[in-house]
Amino acid sequence: MWVMSSAPPPVIPTPASRRLTVFLKLSGICLLIVLLHGPLALTHGVLRERLGYQAQATEEIAARWGRRQLVTGPVLAVPYAYQARVIRSKVVGGRVAQVEETELTPAIAYFLPERLAVSGTVAPEVRHRGIYDTVVYSTKLKLAGEFVPDFVAADIVADRIDWEKARVLLGVSDLHGLRSVGPVSLAGRAEAPFEPADAKAEDFLPLAAAVAGVTAGAKLEFAFDVGLQGSERLEIAPLGKATTAALESAWADPSFTGAALPVSRQVGPGGFQAAWEASHFSRGFPQSWTNRFTKSADMAARMEGAAFGVRFAQLADGYSMVERAQKYGVLFFVLSFAVFFLFEVTAGLRIHALQYALVGAALCLFFLGFLALSEFWPTGRAYGVAAAACTALVSFYAWNFLRTGRRTLVIGGGLGATYGYLYFVLQSQDYALVAGTAALFLALALVMYCTRRINWYAVEVNSPVSAP
Repeated sequence: MWVMSSAPPPVIPTPASRRLTVFLKLSGICLLIVLLHGPLALTHGVLRERLGYQAQATEEIAARWGRRQLVTGPVLAVPYAYQARVIRSKVVGGRVAQVEETELTPAIAYFLPERLAVSGTVAPEVRHRGIYDTVVYSTKLKLAGEFVPDFVAADIVADRIDWEKARVLLGVSDLHGLRSVGPVSLAGRAEAPFEPADAKAEDFLPLAAAVAGVTAGAKLEFAFDVGLQGSERLEIAPLGKATTAALESAWADPSFTGAALPVSRQVGPGGFQAAWEASHFSRGFPQSWTNRFTKSADMAARMEGAAFGVRFAQLADGYSMVERAQKYGVLFFVLSFAVFFLFEVTAGLRIHALQYALVGAALCLFFLGFLALSEFWPTGRAYGVAAAACTALVSFYAWNFLRTGRRTLVIGGGLGATYGYLYFVLQSQDYALVAGTAALFLALALVMYCTRRINWYAVEVNSPVSAP
């Protein structure tokens, strides 16, 4: 007796349906990579938040110790008066008339040094607040040079010059970090102490020292010391007609900044020595001027723009490494998913879309783990632990659906090698682009080599690939 089965006969997929299945699989993988940008963006948001905390801690340290220091000066300020025509209303013959008169109007002439030499030793140190740290420094600079004030040579018309009220001005960007400023030694004899500048005198730099014995056209040599504390950067404005500067420090990783680079430098594990030279031709402001025609605020801004110096940079910290590593997040998604897909089409495996998504989530978790560990451990150790944990997690999970240890080893070994090479790229800042491009080229070449004998039309027709 024959019994009719009620089960429907199996559906034999047609070539068209199989091609559609493969297309949907690829489309699903691409869509998943796009969606994984969401978790990747969340880790970047956490990074931004931690950077904000770090900036807040750095600001708290700098506010108490001293911020970036810019030394501007010295500048010789000489008051004078000139004849100016003014129009006044007067009663003449019982009527109000406009009468032109002349009167002496006060002004200030400013003279920059003919020669300025700055030298000093900088002692940096790392200060901590919580889990964050910042680089601060202390230094004692020696400034020496000479003034040659001459109204005629400067083409300044003066009917009366008050040499007795001449002042030497000095600028320090953060007075909170000013620890000492020695009296000005003039021509090796007289000494004048610096005091807070007089607002009524319209001094545009915060410190002033009254000087005596200044005469027109005479050379006035000066020398004094400045003790400073600051953070991040130390810069010097090249105010001399010929300016030289020499700095040395035990900091082994300096970054030279500003409008000019050192003409000579020596950088090694024991620190650095750097020397600068600058002339008045390239600094962008004149050797002398008067507040009659030039605003002091504009001149101060131009002096700051011509400054040069050194930034006490730390080696690439965890935050900067994480930020750079996140730019390569898509690379991990593409390489890992490409290997999974190749296993599907060549080995007849069935990998569900949820399994792709979980692997992608584990790859995203690497960046968060690296960020968290880098706040407590050195960058290399934090990166290694996070990469090893992510590689192990993905490998153990993939072993369940890849079915063989050989395939799992391909996934784990490839992922570990990618993490290792990425760390090399992140460490090699100058060669990061060429190293990253070479890695992508080799990865693509490897995929092309491994799939060179695959008949993709046959794979589309015969492989039992499941839709995502």
